[in-house]
Amino acid sequence: MDTITLDELTRADAMMTRVDRKYLLRESEAQQLIDALPHATRVLTVAGTTSQRYDTTYFDTADLDSYFGAARKRRKRFKVRVRTYVDTDAQFLEVKTKGPRGVTVKDRVPYDDPGAWGFVTETLGPLDLAPVMRNTYRRTTLSPPDPGRATVDRDLVWESADRRIADLDLVIVETKSGPTPSSIDQLLFALGHRPRRVSKFGCGMAALHPELPANNWHRTLTDYFERTPNHA
Repeated sequence: MDTITLDELTRADAMMTRVDRKYLLRESEAQQLIDALPHATRVLTVAGTTSQRYDTTYFDTADLDSYFGAARKRRKRFKVRVRTYVDTDAQFLEVKTKGPRGVTVKDRVPYDDPGAWGFVTETLGPLDLAPVMRNTYRRTTLSPPDPGRATVDRDLVWESADRRIADLDLVIVETKSGPTPSSIDQLLFALGHRPRRVSKFGCGMAALHPELPANNWHRTLTDYFERTPNHA
């Protein structure tokens, strides 16, 4: 498979209004997808590798306001995380917010910026945040011949202070295309897959803490995490 650089990929996406779709696959199904990709599909290479390592730490309040905002579909919700791109040593503090109209906004600043946490306060107001979960995985990014891209996340691991979830037969594929599904979406449809509701933060927290309500991700948790969540 030919490669594409990050600059080339960014330029290709610059003019596109994106629609994101997530799919959950088993390892064998993910390999079936890779084997069936259009011939002209290219793979992102960064720092000489086509499988980049991601290391993310999520933060929340003592009352888990971020988690419950997502689990209970509150109109206003937020997510705070520190994401490290391991292969390049780049590290960012990211804030994602969703407002009353359902529009998601993601902002980020370099983590070593002295004003990084001040940026969080400016965005969300004063919050007492602490790390609650770590998530690591390997990501392969695919660029099909038509507009759009897809990411394939493998080797997913979730960790809290006292629990660890790993070695799941789970691959998360996320496509980013225009309003019309991309060739990779069409291929996934042909292979019998449909978009699913999944959040690495939400599913990870719910799997690590079975006492938490997790209605939003019930099917995902029972199918892939072997957990029957509480309903609250």
